[in-house]
Amino acid sequence: MKGLFLLALIAALATACAAIEFDIVATAETSGVRQCLSQWLPKNTHVKASAKVLPGFPGQRMDMEIHDDSPHLNQYGARKQMDEVSFRFDTQAHANVIVCFQNVIEPGYPIDGRALTVQFKMASGAMAEDFHRVQQEEKLKPMEIELRRLAMALDDIQDELQYLKQREGTLRDANEHMNSRVKTFSLLSIVVLVGVAVYQVFYLRHFFQQKKLI
Repeated sequence: MKGLFLLALIAALATACAAIEFDIVATAETSGVRQCLSQWLPKNTHVKASAKVLPGFPGQRMDMEIHDDSPHLNQYGARKQMDEVSFRFDTQAHANVIVCFQNVIEPGYPIDGRALTVQFKMASGAMAEDFHRVQQEEKLKPMEIELRRLAMALDDIQDELQYLKQREGTLRDANEHMNSRVKTFSLLSIVVLVGVAVYQVFYLRHFFQQKKLI
């Protein structure tokens, strides 16, 4: 019974993906003012991102771009003058997936604070799969499709835990390497200090002997 509860909880967490809604004020295209959202995702994660612009004042153009912050700066999608758009892609690196919007004021319209409302939703892993289509294509029963959903959610969790384990191992190795370097530097510092002290003793002894003070 406890195991079934845990599975149901995992399924609920995996399928929870609420849309967010926000306003973006129109600015000049050259201003570079953008509103961005980000979410960290592991490599090879299937993602579905959808956005819709609600009707507003005329003279505005909404642009959208999706990329990540990995060293390769992978680009996953872009759309100029979007109205309603949906992107599907697989992540290429362990990184933050960043979605940016820019509301551009068209030439001839004043910059008077007019804005557009954007509804945005992004799902990843099992949440991004179209299980209704899979059910129709493979003719699966409701219980079978739910088990498929649970299996994919568990795979997503296992992959993330595996990545975190690898990341922890990498950080531990880096920490041990740093500790080894600090230890070596400390030993060299002690050797140098002892050497300098011994040199000063012999130098002073030789100096006093020359001056016939000892």
